[in-house]
Amino acid sequence: KDIPGTSAISPGSSKECAPDTESPSGAGEADYCRRILVRDAKGTIREIVLPKGLDLDRPKRTRTSFTAEQLYRLELEFQRCQYVVGRERTELARQLNLSETQVR
Repeated sequence: KDIPGTSAISPGSSKECAPDTESPSGAGEADYCRRILVRDAKGTIREIVLPKGLDLDRPKRTRTSFTAEQLYRLELEFQRCQYVVGRERTELARQLNLSETQVR
């Protein structure tokens, strides 16, 4: 895919995704590799080789928006103890109406 304004990364030196040296067109490339084209800030188009298992089309998880009260309580707890675990985490999550993962 051609993605304008994206920083380009040089193809990795991984032998797993490198084209087969016997095949000049790369047709012998492993079937678990995916090639994409990106355009860097200068407009140069580069090819990147990635594992096909990397799901680039999956939508990103939405970032949690904490309320001012939630942030205040989380910061207080962090100052008191940087790692809230167990029952304390469960209780804090319940009080703030968040999941334990969000409190973590």
